[in-house]
This record gives sequence, structure tokens and C-alpha cells, in this order.
Amino acid sequence: MEIVGYIASSADGYIATQNGSVDFLSPYQHIDCGYAQFIQGIDVVIMGRKTYEVICGFGGAWPYPDQLAYIVSSDPCLAIVHPSIQVWTQGVVALAEQLKQRDDGRAWVVGGTQLQNAFIELRLLDRLEIYEMPVCLGDGIRLFPALVQQPYALKSMTATLIEPNIIKKIYQFK
Repeated sequence: MEIVGYIASSADGYIATQNGSVDFLSPYQHIDCGYAQFIQGIDVVIMGRKTYEVICGFGGAWPYPDQLAYIVSSDPCLAIVHPSIQVWTQGVVALAEQLKQRDDGRAWVVGGTQLQNAFIELRLLDRLEIYEMPVCLGDGIRLFPALVQQPYALKSMTATLIEPNIIKKIYQFK
């Protein structure tokens, strides 16, 4: 199974403001960046507790009813809002090992940088799609926070311009 990231950032490398707001994305909501096609190819979603709680806080139906969902959390008693959800308490390495045993499919690490960067630093993420918006935030939550371990190499696969001025960058991890 391929484990992927798919995330939007500002041109200066932030995914949200310091308080977690992603309002800077609002002017671009009407632009098709390929999300519908992307999510159709996803079999498993993986997210941390914070992202899960933010999504649940939006109200409405669970947005990933067709995918198996793993919520990575130290709390095994986390409230579950859909039957496709499982709480995973055994850490990201064990989860990645379980997923990699599957022959095919794709898993998406959803949400913020904490979990995604754990996958990156442990060399568990295979591919990363970044949608760079034409705005600078100047401060906030960085796409790539300071590295805990040594630097890692990315292989640039493509960079595509999506109108108006959104840059889609796809990287593979070596």
C-alpha cells in the first residue's frame, strides 16, 4: 500500500495560522485541484486526534464513509462517529507496517503537520502532493517544522500550474 500526503500550503510554507485557521484557502475553494479524483483513489485515511476532532466539530456526516479510517491517538476510548473508524494506539511505525502488508491501495495521512511529519521523519511516507497557494502568511503552522532527525531527500516528480497561480508539486521520498 502506498502512503501519501495531500496538503495545501501558503507560498511561504505555512498550512495554517498560529491559531489553526485555514481561512487563507477560502478564495480558492471554487478551483478544482483534483480532490474528487484523489479521494476516489484512497482506501484508507489516517489522522491524528486533533484533526479528527476538528473534522467532527464541523458537524454533518463523516466525510470519509467509503474509506477505512485510523485515528492515531493515545486514548483508546476516543468517541467514534462512524463504523469505518478505528482508533490506533500502537504508533505510526506499527500502523505503516500493517498497511504495507496490503498488496495494493493508497492510504492518505490527513491533516496537520504533526502526524504527517512523523511519517516523513520515519521514512514511512511514499509520496507528498503540495498545493501551494499564491499567498504569504508570514507566520503560522509550518508545513515542515524543524527536523528532529537528519535531513531527508525528496524526488521532485512534477510541478504543475493550476489556475489562478496555484502550484501543484508532487514529491516522492527516496
